[in-house]
Amino acid sequence: MGLRNFMKRHSSDPLRRRKAWSKYFERRARRFDLHVYKSHLNWTISEDFKTLLDQWGDAPGIPADRCFFIYSLGKLISSKGISGDTAECGVRFGKSSFMLLNALADPERPHHLFDSFEGLSEPRAQDASIGFREWEEGEMSAHESAALKNLSAFPNCVLHRGWIPDRFPDAADRQFACVHIDVDLYDPTGASLEFFYPRMAQGGFIVCDDYGLASCPGATKAFDEFFEDKPEMVLPIPSGQVLVWKT
Repeated sequence: MGLRNFMKRHSSDPLRRRKAWSKYFERRARRFDLHVYKSHLNWTISEDFKTLLDQWGDAPGIPADRCFFIYSLGKLISSKGISGDTAECGVRFGKSSFMLLNALADPERPHHLFDSFEGLSEPRAQDASIGFREWEEGEMSAHESAALKNLSAFPNCVLHRGWIPDRFPDAADRQFACVHIDVDLYDPTGASLEFFYPRMAQGGFIVCDDYGLASCPGATKAFDEFFEDKPEMVLPIPSGQVLVWKT
């Protein structure tokens, strides 16, 4: 790689520079069993998506690859006319909802926000991971004002502040086209599935942000146990997410 790659990284051609830097980082990341996404993937060069990332700015939230997956689902739901509300369990700063709502572009479709904003509930034995520090009760807290500010452009947001599943009855009479679950732990993940699964519209989607994360074994276990006797496939995504399509 050496000198040739160095020259390409400093080329006047932006595409050539981009590919050279991508290869440079990819080879170095491989030494530590890390992965760098290819420079020519659609989501890395999509102007619409990059505009959304720029609008979000430096506020915390899930990484770009997971954002693009949620954004793409929103576009699919809109284009296919899948009916129903949308919901997020575990809002924190609101980045996932921001991506989904921008993709849907439907101010008449209610979007439900479920979060205590007091951080994680008490972890259970199922949440203990090997090789990672254990979660602590109250970790990942955020103030609801930050989420509401970040989502202020979407008047269709309905906030249900409280612990999961205490506020779920607020939406017991609703049907859902998409539910995003990002609560990290076994108990709230399982409770979210118990509530939302029978209320999913045909063709609707359930997404979990934590399924493929080694630090969230409880979320993985909750999904696997819940769908063990269900007809739907649990489809893991390389980003760490998982997708269930309600048949």
